[in-house]
Amino acid sequence: MANQRQIRNLDELMDGSLTERFNYELKRVLENVFDPNTDPKKKRAIAINISIAPNEKRDAAEFKVEVKSTLAPPVPNAQTVFLAKDEATGAVTATEITNQTPGQTRMDGTTILPKVIDFGV
Repeated sequence: MANQRQIRNLDELMDGSLTERFNYELKRVLENVFDPNTDPKKKRAIAINISIAPNEKRDAAEFKVEVKSTLAPPVPNAQTVFLAKDEATGAVTATEITNQTPGQTRMDGTTILPKVIDFGV
């Protein structure tokens, strides 16, 4: 019985794996909080579930530790797209709206052209 030791706190449970798993999930949650693609007002959570299954004699038990995090999902992206159909060919085009007038030259000399997807026949 020389290799036995009492568990005095959660940090000692399973050689510290509970703390290690919690810290891993906490890091994921905090990264999710600072992700600009998520809703800052959505709640995040970390759940720790410890199940204990004793044997018949009640002199031993199987401990299972599960640590899960609930993250905020990415916010959906939205974009208005102009749709057009060529009556002669039946081809459909989708043109993305930009914050600049198509073909207009910027102050730095670059020109932004709208993205056009052609769904030809």
